[in-house]
Amino acid sequence: MIVRAAFSAALAVVGAAAAIVGASYGITQENGQVGAGFLPVVLGTLLAVLAAVDVVQILRRRDPADQADELTGVEAEADVAALDRVEETPDIDSLGRSQKQRNRMLAIVLGMTVVALLLVPVLGLLISLGLLVVAISTVVERRRILPSLLVGALAVGFIHLVFAELLGVPMPTGLIGLI
Repeated sequence: MIVRAAFSAALAVVGAAAAIVGASYGITQENGQVGAGFLPVVLGTLLAVLAAVDVVQILRRRDPADQADELTGVEAEADVAALDRVEETPDIDSLGRSQKQRNRMLAIVLGMTVVALLLVPVLGLLISLGLLVVAISTVVERRRILPSLLVGALAVGFIHLVFAELLGVPMPTGLIGLI
């Protein structure tokens, strides 16, 4: 627990340092565009804040043995039974997936990402990323198609809004040239 808290504290310091150094490069340029220091400041600040929150949570967390002492009756029996199942199969995650399944899912996502990158020159960045989100959601996560399409459309809209509209970054449109 102390090692994890120390590691998170070190990450908070690294994040703060990145934000301070990034600010020296300039967050915006004279013409109002994003400057070279914008990304380091945003990501450094985000890293520092999240790491600090992690440190606080680690230090406030009680010892699991103390929590088990407070449980009585059926709750205690259910916790013991759950712990026995986890100990029997230590490579099963909280969603019931084995290490082999997680490795296969990672390989599928990496393969889909390569395919999406290969589609960028043809379909454009936004359409390729939208299709990637829908494919991962339906194939890997086994979600229904309509919610997956909604999430894909929201992701494309958010990326377009942030990068193309707010930041003015030109997006590859591909041969089709739709968006």
